[in-house]
Amino acid sequence: MQQILHLCIVDRDRAAALATWYGPKWLLPVISCSERARAAPAAARWASEVGLAWDVAGQWLGRLAAEGTDWLIAGTAQCPPAIDSKLQWTPLTDLSSSLAVIDYQGWAIAQCLENGPLPLVPGPFGNLTWLNDVRRWIRASAGALVGAITPYRVSPYEVVLGVDTHSGRVYFKGLDERRALEARLTMTLAAIVPGAFAQTLAVESKSDGSVWWLTCECPGTTTLDGGLVARPLARLQRRLMASGPLIGELRPLDLDEAVRWASTFVAGSACVPAIAEQTERVKRAAVPESWIPMDLHPTNVLVDGAGQVRFIDLDDSYLGPAPLAMALFAQRCRKTSHYRLYEESWCPALRHVDWPAFEAVAALLDARHGWLRIERYTRSGEVYGALDVAASRIRQRLEFAFSPR
Repeated sequence: MQQILHLCIVDRDRAAALATWYGPKWLLPVISCSERARAAPAAARWASEVGLAWDVAGQWLGRLAAEGTDWLIAGTAQCPPAIDSKLQWTPLTDLSSSLAVIDYQGWAIAQCLENGPLPLVPGPFGNLTWLNDVRRWIRASAGALVGAITPYRVSPYEVVLGVDTHSGRVYFKGLDERRALEARLTMTLAAIVPGAFAQTLAVESKSDGSVWWLTCECPGTTTLDGGLVARPLARLQRRLMASGPLIGELRPLDLDEAVRWASTFVAGSACVPAIAEQTERVKRAAVPESWIPMDLHPTNVLVDGAGQVRFIDLDDSYLGPAPLAMALFAQRCRKTSHYRLYEESWCPALRHVDWPAFEAVAALLDARHGWLRIERYTRSGEVYGALDVAASRIRQRLEFAFSPR
């Protein structure tokens, strides 16, 4: 499925957006990208290609359609692009009172103009001005002169930016109160194992409940090579086991709750007993308990030229059977050839790990993690119409993971 990006390019001073008129109907610029691509960088690249200086401020109001997921990508600019002479500044009031060529655009504009003259949605970052506030905060808190900004994620409740400064690139994360643990956990981990996690430059809790967090750039590139990750991951988990402060931060992984959750998706399926059986095998396994980051994905593991491995995006971390972390990473790489290296990196070495059971439970946890996110995005109004599609996909994933081979 594709992501269809509807670009709401706003001049705040004029309370106007760039649109093309086709008789009595209007059309915002539209681009598309793949389902797994980051929408905000795709929109920023388009702006650069057409010569538009545009601050991308929001990826809002996702709505599932037959051909893909529609998103309103909102931001501010003052000079129109030269690529299309038909684009013209149109008062937002004219857009909201006229018909759109594309039904989604009419719905999205109506939604985000309900509470003011400029686009606005619920959430600490659901407006067009937060980016200017972030620039000022970075200058004040880190003494850094802010240059180019690369948006990676710009949802109403979470933003991730790459920020060029006179002293190098830094990263800004704005987190709503539900995600505030990530900054605190990363600082705890960085204090225990310096060099393996991002170094915090500034962090502040804001009056709206959000947390603003600035870190140094972690050098390195992402990797799909489980052999580069297996040994550092095992050693890191060993070291973290003895840390009281970390253990106090982590929630225990509730495998029984995961089984109950999965059973509702595959009720009546032959794989229901297998879910309980494989999970019991993991619970009975004679393995250490340590840090399990649910977002242990190849894009969140960086390896530099010296072989130093660093871990980023640590939200949704738990305390649980340690090999689940390696099984999660291997599953997402679609490679399982480095389990022996992981086992031998423990002291004493792990023996007779039931990797098929750990792989199945990792698939279960990954599916549940994705479902909880979709539920959260739906409740907050970030996405519409995704639950039925997500439920169907999750049922297929669970049946594949737990069906007899």
